[in-house]
Amino acid sequence: MSSVPEAATADMWVIEPQQYGVLSRARELWAYRFLLWFFAANTIRETYSRTVFGWLWLLLRVAAPVGLNALVFGGILNVPSQGVPYFLFFLCGTTTWVLFERSLLAITRSVERNRQLVTKVYFPRLILPIASVALAMLYLVILLAITVVTVFVYYNRGGVWYVQLSPRLLASVAAILMSLTFALAVGFWTSVLQARYRDIRYGMRYMMPFWFYFTPVIYPLDRIPENWRWLVAINPMAPIVELYKWGTLGVGTVTPSGLVTSLSLIAVTFVLGMWFFNREESASVDKL
Repeated sequence: MSSVPEAATADMWVIEPQQYGVLSRARELWAYRFLLWFFAANTIRETYSRTVFGWLWLLLRVAAPVGLNALVFGGILNVPSQGVPYFLFFLCGTTTWVLFERSLLAITRSVERNRQLVTKVYFPRLILPIASVALAMLYLVILLAITVVTVFVYYNRGGVWYVQLSPRLLASVAAILMSLTFALAVGFWTSVLQARYRDIRYGMRYMMPFWFYFTPVIYPLDRIPENWRWLVAINPMAPIVELYKWGTLGVGTVTPSGLVTSLSLIAVTFVLGMWFFNREESASVDKL
């Protein structure tokens, strides 16, 4: 292999053999960091680029399910909401769930969606799942905006601030970070498997509604019967949703054991997922 000429400029890109290890991966991601913004913008643009209503679909896709579910479960079925209006209770419960679900579904298809590029040009494939959370982050911004508007509406009606500025809101920020990290952790596995087996995403879409109903989004955690509490113990999303509701509204059941279990499961899934992705992504790209 010929060496790089001495007259080469300092900003020349040189393709080198792949290096393994956390520090090597971190340096590689930093060197290609500009691609994060490129793929993030491309993910958002492709989603609504050929639609008639364009960005309006983004708002409807987030707001319509919240309004419909709040009407059914809060208005018709009269599900308890721990002393706060059910719409606000459900809105806070669904925020971290939507961030997790939409991020995971986007990450799962991240490698496959960019197959024409990854098979021709080298760049750190780890950029793809990380950049794919951009659309879910937009959903998060919309949900937070709806929450702010809803809080002011309820204050004007009843004179009660259901969300108050306090250090407790840091728990909500922690819940958002945990939800996003967990989506990446699971997505490292599913994105590689989706590149090999196209039915992974169909299985994910079938499984997510079941996972949703076993997570205390539409109901308080204390309404789960004792003989079903074991599902909460093995569901990392349950403490995350409860932590967000507690940090935002002051309601919810947050226990140190639940948080420790959730954090442990997320950490193990993330570390093993990174290892699996780095080991198998090259072989999976060859099968695209």
